[in-house]
Amino acid sequence: MTFDVNLDLPVQPDSVPLVQAHARALGKQAGFAGERLDAIELVCEEAFVLILERAGESDASRVRIESSMTPMTLEIRFDDRELPPLEVAAVSSEVLDGVSRRLILAMTDRAEWLPLGREGNRLQVSFERPVPAIAETEGRAALPQFDRQAPRAPAQEYVIRCAAEVGDWARIARAMYRTYGFTYPVDDFYHPERIRQLNEAGLVSSVVATTPEDEVVGHYALDVKGFGRLGAGNCAIGEIGKAVVDPAHRGRGLMERMRHFAEEQAMLEGLSAVFSQPTMSHPYSQKANEKLGARACAVSFAMVGANLELKSIEKTGAERTSVLLYLRLLSDPEARRVGLPERHRDILSRTYAGCGIALLPVAAASLPAESELSVTYVGVADFGLVQIRRCGEDLAPRLRAARDELVRRCGTRVIYLDLSLEDPNADYACELAGRLGFFYGGLAPWFVAGGDALRLQYIDVPLDPGALAVVGPFAREIVDYALEDRARVEAL
Repeated sequence: MTFDVNLDLPVQPDSVPLVQAHARALGKQAGFAGERLDAIELVCEEAFVLILERAGESDASRVRIESSMTPMTLEIRFDDRELPPLEVAAVSSEVLDGVSRRLILAMTDRAEWLPLGREGNRLQVSFERPVPAIAETEGRAALPQFDRQAPRAPAQEYVIRCAAEVGDWARIARAMYRTYGFTYPVDDFYHPERIRQLNEAGLVSSVVATTPEDEVVGHYALDVKGFGRLGAGNCAIGEIGKAVVDPAHRGRGLMERMRHFAEEQAMLEGLSAVFSQPTMSHPYSQKANEKLGARACAVSFAMVGANLELKSIEKTGAERTSVLLYLRLLSDPEARRVGLPERHRDILSRTYAGCGIALLPVAAASLPAESELSVTYVGVADFGLVQIRRCGEDLAPRLRAARDELVRRCGTRVIYLDLSLEDPNADYACELAGRLGFFYGGLAPWFVAGGDALRLQYIDVPLDPGALAVVGPFAREIVDYALEDRARVEAL
């Protein structure tokens, strides 16, 4: 079922019960129950209360609540069209402290704050609709035993194909369990129905390796329209990953064959490049990227949280995990017209050269009055993402507000900042971000509105550099440079 519902309410305390009832009705219609249903009501109540606090004594203001339900998500947007643009400094500390942990406890899967200028502000929250995991549909006892030391299967011929040809959704989930148990940090791929939805919606293209008996023993995913992409701005680039090979069938080149097949699918989609984010908790995925000719271009420290809430999946208790960003071109790209911040010019120039992308200078320009940025909280992984598409004279207070919104209101201590390199004032924004605690992450091609980004990061969690597995020599250089820049920023 798909529907859209709009509700306009006066910004008055008497409207709070209506917001609560509306949220609960939406949640029930979308199939939520129990704590998740309570969470939807709570987050909508708190969103409206924050608008009340900002409105003050005004009786004329109104808020529009727009809701959309698709087969995968329930999305709720709050547009306070007649209120001044959101500034954290304008909100009392008691209000922020009261709201701070509630949104994260409410477990939104995504929350985005978007100042709309004269149009007001938008808070957009998304909840993934409940679907059963493979352990629920088939029973834990019926699943193949997870065994890291499984004996090798007999030599045989394998077929690499698209999963959509026959609908391998449950078999992909079984293969995920046989390979990782319930420890893989992307729980969508333990849910057959979610795998089907993602593929049929065109968000993911799943590639599988099968035996002569048509048993799925490997999986590779191409994310083609933004799913899991941390803000990559259009369909010029896709993420490649969610790689699985059954332990009994390893060492037979299945990973490479599936990746080549996925890259061919990407070219058919018209993508210019693919990227992957191999973990730094072990070297194996990095080795595969290096072997296949992908190029390291960025590092994102502490991306995967130790408190990651995997629905229907056991927690591992592991520390936050860092990842690298690798890029592989699928066609010859046009030269980039970008402005490289002076502080990071050398390493960014060498990163572009290593990726095979030529550079052209960007023309200087004066600062416009207003910045253009978005702020997103990714609840399932507990990190924030700020994207700056345009730097303006108001950037300093707005960037500080974005950081404080994520730290104080959501409780996250990990924030990534993607700064458009097409902006001629990127150097100004880079230095400003450094004074707010953001340090170097690397180059993120195609990540902001289809253009390249400088990734900066704010990491206020324990980080053990000695525990980071790094394979490639240039990847090692990026990691060391980022750690040095972190020390520089912390000393400011």
